[in-house]
Amino acid sequence: MTEPTAPVGIFSGVTLPFTPADLVSSGNELLGLVGAFVLLGMAFVFVPKIIRVIRSSFGSSK
Repeated sequence: MTEPTAPVGIFSGVTLPFTPADLVSSGNELLGLVGAFVLLGMAFVFVPKIIRVIRSSFGSSK
């Protein structure tokens, strides 16, 4: 049985100037910058729903 060889494609011999660790690090930094705005946007979506649930729970107990 022969050993499988790597597929030859249009990107053979191409080297990238970054490593997977660099990509993960960049993703974490981007999330750190944008994360506060994402949480703020989620608050605008979910807080009215939570307030509605709390008000309906107090209103139905009468």
